[in-house]
Amino acid sequence: MAKKNKHRFLKLSFLTFLSYHGGKYVFNHPHPVIDLKQNIKETVASVHQFSQAVAHLKTSTSNLQQAIDKTQPTIRAIQQDVARFEYKLKPRLEKIDQLTQDINNQLEGSSQTKDKK
Repeated sequence: MAKKNKHRFLKLSFLTFLSYHGGKYVFNHPHPVIDLKQNIKETVASVHQFSQAVAHLKTSTSNLQQAIDKTQPTIRAIQQDVARFEYKLKPRLEKIDQLTQDINNQLEGSSQTKDKK
């Protein structure tokens, strides 16, 4: 039994020593505790700010989706107008290409006759 009491006394003495010096350190150097408290406050504020940013992102995303849905008829109408314009423009472009080829052929023919002279 003497051994058990001896070990209990040693454990109690060691824990008392550690508690005393730990408390003394904390009271003489409060910065780590204050820094820890400040870090916790900053972390909580950052998490709150992040959650607000996520909520704002969700709202903005839904607004963007609504705007895209509203513009779809306009985009379709523009695409149809472009298709009609291309359809009407195609014969005119073919005529311009044909005239360009005729002019080029005439220029080549006139340059060849000049070379022969």
